Amino acid sequence: MGLLQNILLISSCLLLMALAIHTGAKFNIMGMPALFAMVVFFMVWVVGNLIEVNASTFEWMLWGRNIQQIGVFFTPLCTFYFSIEYTANRKLRVPAYIISFVQVVSVLLIFTDQYHHIMRISVELQTDAVFGHAIVVQSTAIGSILVAFNFCIPLIAVVILVLFVRSVSNKLRRPLWLIIISIFATFVIATVQSTVLSDIGIIIPIPVLNLPCVVLLFYAVLSGGFLGITPIALNKVFEVIDQGIIVIDNNGNVIEFNRRASELINDFVYYDSLKIGSNISKLMHDIPKNSGKLHVSVDNLPTVLPKSKSGRYISLARHKLERSGGGVFGNVLVLTDITLLKERAELDSLTGIYNREGMTTAYSELQKHSESNPNVSAIIIDLDDFKNINDTYGHFGGDMILRDLVNTMQAFLAGKYVLGRLGGDEFIVILPVEIEEAFVFAENLRKCVSERIIQYLSHKIQYTISAGVAGCISQDNSLNDLLHRADLALYRSKQRGKNTISI
Repeated sequence: MGLLQNILLISSCLLLMALAIHTGAKFNIMGMPALFAMVVFFMVWVVGNLIEVNASTFEWMLWGRNIQQIGVFFTPLCTFYFSIEYTANRKLRVPAYIISFVQVVSVLLIFTDQYHHIMRISVELQTDAVFGHAIVVQSTAIGSILVAFNFCIPLIAVVILVLFVRSVSNKLRRPLWLIIISIFATFVIATVQSTVLSDIGIIIPIPVLNLPCVVLLFYAVLSGGFLGITPIALNKVFEVIDQGIIVIDNNGNVIEFNRRASELINDFVYYDSLKIGSNISKLMHDIPKNSGKLHVSVDNLPTVLPKSKSGRYISLARHKLERSGGGVFGNVLVLTDITLLKERAELDSLTGIYNREGMTTAYSELQKHSESNPNVSAIIIDLDDFKNINDTYGHFGGDMILRDLVNTMQAFLAGKYVLGRLGGDEFIVILPVEIEEAFVFAENLRKCVSERIIQYLSHKIQYTISAGVAGCISQDNSLNDLLHRADLALYRSKQRGKNTISI
């Protein structure tokens, strides 16, 4: 039986040595230094057991038992350090330092116990039916408390890692679960040996019983790319990415979110509205959409959120979280600030006002606010002889005139309106007013423009405009119909000559 015991212990030691070599070469990965130390102290535990079972004298057997205590107390400690380093749980570092102090004191007390007997009442050599001679230790109350405390440390590490599992990628999840099982099984085996088997006279060394756990740990660490990816790097990406990430369960309850998501959501509702446990449907309902609310569910989320308090436009994409065996267990929501893209798509680059696409969107928004006044009018404005201005003063001179006209129109406009550039030297103003009021606006604008003198280099430029005005009930006509009739009115203005307005 001694031969079998040695074979098992040496096999365990060789596996741990190979594991130490591989983890020692990956110190750049978060948690690997602690995992390396855990493997080394586990190996010390095994070596101490080898010394004990092969020693010819009681003194050497006791030395072997004491050497084992280095592994017995420091392996759980390294397990705890691995859990907090691998999960980047900085809040637990202070408790880890306190636990480290307790473990160091425990080992020192064991090695000096012959002088004070604080840890052990007695140390006896007994004969075991299976493994022959074995040392049996009867602990003091303090010794029992410190050993019990030591047994609780792996449980804390297991809890930390289990809570962290959902945060890692699928590639890391399986090997991490195997490591968790290995750590937990080691704890269970040590507990059973110390509290059950030893009481009935079966004294089997824990490192012998732990060989399956060592094999499982060896397989978990060296398979599945566990040594090639650090989850803290993925978490760092989660935090620094310029997109908001919200993880929700099937009921729409928020499980996790990054700082960017909180920033974007809080731009729509009140401060700190996005919290763990809050419901995404309720959150979306609280986002104002013009005069009403967003009525949504998890399966019916908007793809673009309405304009925020600071003028942002946010797109929302939903990605299902599926189990490998099938079935959805949650969703990842990705929030992207598309304000710049929307502005580029809807605004004229020269003047900063709406282009054709932007006017369509703005007109739809204007119609939604037409309950109190259903009338809407459109004015198409065209610069007279703009080609001659370009030919005389160049395109830079022409651009200055276009921008001046836009500034002049904006100075006249107030309240709700849509101002856009159709292209070239044609502009459009849409106002929620009756056609007569729109005509007055166009006439006043025409007079103001005709009196302007623009200084460009050494030149003084004057220009005039012509315009066509059309009106309708906002719900009765599309934007294209309204612009078509305004364009017909502009055509009549051009037939009548320059600097005129037609209705």
